[in-house]
Amino acid sequence: MRNYFLLLSAGLIWGSQYLLNKIALEHFSTLFIAAGRVGIGAFFLSLLLFLGVERSRKHLRFSSLIKNFPNLIIIGFLEATLPCILVPWAQERLPSSIVAILIGTVPFFTTLLDIFLLKRHQLSFRKKSALLLGFAGIIVLMGPDFLYWAHLPSSLTLFFPMIAVLTSAFSFALSMILIQERLSTYLSEVGPIESTRGILLGALVTTLPLMWVTEKSYCSPWENVFSQLYPLMALLALGIFCGGLAYTLFVILINRAGASFASTCNYLVPLIGTALGVLVHGEKISFALLSSLLLILSSLWLSSDRGFRA
Repeated sequence: MRNYFLLLSAGLIWGSQYLLNKIALEHFSTLFIAAGRVGIGAFFLSLLLFLGVERSRKHLRFSSLIKNFPNLIIIGFLEATLPCILVPWAQERLPSSIVAILIGTVPFFTTLLDIFLLKRHQLSFRKKSALLLGFAGIIVLMGPDFLYWAHLPSSLTLFFPMIAVLTSAFSFALSMILIQERLSTYLSEVGPIESTRGILLGALVTTLPLMWVTEKSYCSPWENVFSQLYPLMALLALGIFCGGLAYTLFVILINRAGASFASTCNYLVPLIGTALGVLVHGEKISFALLSSLLLILSSLWLSSDRGFRA
């Protein structure tokens, strides 16, 4: 039950990021939002550590951070930097439904890496069924938009944006495997909040230079920012909730249940994003939405252990 609570909580937070990104993009660039999200998240977690929310020895925190920093840079790049560049670039050229379907391949990549790279698990019939049901849920939810888009004359020219989203999905999957394999000792030494802050600091190492190179030729993103408080508030929410809090929950979930189970959060994100559209924008509840919910819940039930299913 704790694992499913963590999964649902992370899915709820990340499902809201589409609305927040849309508001933040009214004033800030894509890379500035990526760097701001990572930086604000790291600052928020540092504040929690300063307030003593997670107790660990300070000298142990620093020594563990230095020892694991190469891994943190790699994981931060795969988890935050690369997807935050490729996915927004692709979103400018692809319908959101296509992006959601392609990001839904993260559990496939994670399971395949878990089987062929780590060689620990076998792909059982139940696991195959869970993967197929989850992906079918995304297809049912986004399929009508996909069919409409596929008949457009420009659809054949968007091969590279689709490859960019698939590359991001593979990057997400690989980062989860690395968190599970390379940061388990670090997590046990310092705790989930410190571990997540380390990942976000590692992401800043690559995100900030990229932002500086691209932003220096434009006007300052802080120009007249206080006259547009909504984008600033959206950026703060992205950093605190989607950056700091959600990543912490996700690191805990990977450590508790493994990367393959945690990756099924990517089935929930487009579903929750669509549900928020119903609640916030007054969109109608469709048969596709209800069918997708049933398929994804069935997938999560199949992916659980025997005791929970009973």
